[in-house]
Amino acid sequence: MVLFDHRYEEFGLTGKPNKGDNGVHASASPFEGLAEKNNWLNKEIEQDSFGKALIDAGVSKETIVEWSVDPRVELPEGGKGSVFDALEDMDVDDCLAKLVELNKLKA
Repeated sequence: MVLFDHRYEEFGLTGKPNKGDNGVHASASPFEGLAEKNNWLNKEIEQDSFGKALIDAGVSKETIVEWSVDPRVELPEGGKGSVFDALEDMDVDDCLAKLVELNKLKA
């Protein structure tokens, strides 16, 4: 953070780094990371190992793209909620299982 604190303008920041505007980012789940790589790096879903695992598990590319903007979806416990919130802090295996479960509810 110190590098950015003194040279923030060189990196296109309009002010000193804070919690929201900084030079560090961590995704809250493997799925959110996939969505961000697709959005920021234009990485194809099939080229990402987690994206490929989702497709291999029966989640369509169209659904992955749809969920990548964090819509509200039917939740297994009832009601609707954010896809990203439903997956927060999950590891790869748990996140994949939850997305497969959400996909079944969508059908």
